[in-house]
Amino acid sequence: MAHRAVPLHVAYAKAPHGWTADAEKKSRAGVGESTTTTPLDSPRHPDKAYLHLPDEILLEIISYLDPKNFAYDYGKAEKQRDLHAFSLVNSQWNAIATPVLYFSPRLEGSHYDKFTRTICPSINLNVRKSPLSSFVRELDLSLLVHQGSKSTTARLLGRTKERLQTFTAPQASFSLNCYPALSKCHALKKLDLSLVSEISSLKTLFEVTAGLESLKDFDLPRSSGFGNNINPATIKWPPNLDSLGLSGGLSSQFWTGQFHLPAGLMTVSITHCPKFDDDCLHAFFLTLISSDCIICHLAFAHLPLLQSDSLDCVLDMFPFLLTLEVSVDYVTPEVLNPAEARIDPTSARYLSDGEEYYSGSEEDEVHLETSDQPDHENRAENVSVPSDGDLIPNKQRRRKPRLRSIVKLEHLELSDSGERDNTEKIEPLDVLMYADDYGMVPRLVRVAVAKSLNWTGENLEGDCDALDDWLVENARARNPPGEEWWSGVRTFG
Repeated sequence: MAHRAVPLHVAYAKAPHGWTADAEKKSRAGVGESTTTTPLDSPRHPDKAYLHLPDEILLEIISYLDPKNFAYDYGKAEKQRDLHAFSLVNSQWNAIATPVLYFSPRLEGSHYDKFTRTICPSINLNVRKSPLSSFVRELDLSLLVHQGSKSTTARLLGRTKERLQTFTAPQASFSLNCYPALSKCHALKKLDLSLVSEISSLKTLFEVTAGLESLKDFDLPRSSGFGNNINPATIKWPPNLDSLGLSGGLSSQFWTGQFHLPAGLMTVSITHCPKFDDDCLHAFFLTLISSDCIICHLAFAHLPLLQSDSLDCVLDMFPFLLTLEVSVDYVTPEVLNPAEARIDPTSARYLSDGEEYYSGSEEDEVHLETSDQPDHENRAENVSVPSDGDLIPNKQRRRKPRLRSIVKLEHLELSDSGERDNTEKIEPLDVLMYADDYGMVPRLVRVAVAKSLNWTGENLEGDCDALDDWLVENARARNPPGEEWWSGVRTFG
């Protein structure tokens, strides 16, 4: 019988799935160690000998599909499809894949019915309990419209309550009968009720969530406030809350009331509030300023009663804000030019606070001389400005300091509600001018903008590229070497 010599690495590369060197003879007559032989009349589909991989190898492979691994985030639906295929290889692979598959399932359509039958095999909790319920950490029901029922949602919360960390409520199948199960989800860190359409009692909701000590991110329903009023002074917030989303028909009594916000609150978003006007805005801003909270992130969208420039004051009132997400419906370019954030360069505070910034042409450059004394006032007095006739060494001159801004903004997101004509309201050149030329937002490194604003169009593409280059260079100059940071301009929507 004739034989054909094939290099070992070529045979391995062309072998069917599961082929191992142990399944073939490594040496035949006249063949060395680096080659193996394949009979010409061998069967077309030989029996497969699957290689047993250690669990550590499988865990490394499946880490690419883990929902917690954002470095390989190519879509939740695709990840779930690949996890399902991974679990079908054999029992060992299935045992590795099951906890990851149920960690954060993507639920929609018929998948939801199958999932509920698996997690809730019986209505009576004491009769049958699924061991898979302990794997569920994130329960996102936002894709459901008319599937399921309120009782089914309550049962799911009851079965997954021990380890559930994130819950996003559905639009139509969440109501008062879900509150008892929700109150027992003591590991819950994020609660998103923003899609809930049924009007429910805010007082009852706050009583339920007050006992959730692990809760950090809480978004109110869009239906909240309609048909009932609540005094914010009576609200007992979750003790460790750091992100709060306010929405719905909350009345002016709510916005102008006395809040007792948790000291750890850092993020506040106000969206879909049809009764939120300029008076409510300023009253609530004063409440945030007078509280013990250090607000680092503010978001505003879908607030129809606000004027076209109502939010231009936001950086004046919150100069230490790190992230601002705002619809261009309510701001002008002046939002990046807060007057109260400037510091007089002749004051002592100039040298100890804010961001140093030099502006002007090279002909305006001057040499700054400061004493070695640590006292800020003495240092400010020793700042000298040479006359026009003074000779300054070439290329060692520094630009004339015109102002210093204490604004800490790093991330700016500009959305578009589509409710107003926002054509040419804010353009990339506006952002670049206030960031670079005026130095009012010197720490800005990221700008996200809605595609509907057409920054990447033919007319604005050059300015957008210039802004992107400046943001990238600014981030490179500020971040430690070796650390990767997303910077520049990106579009969304």
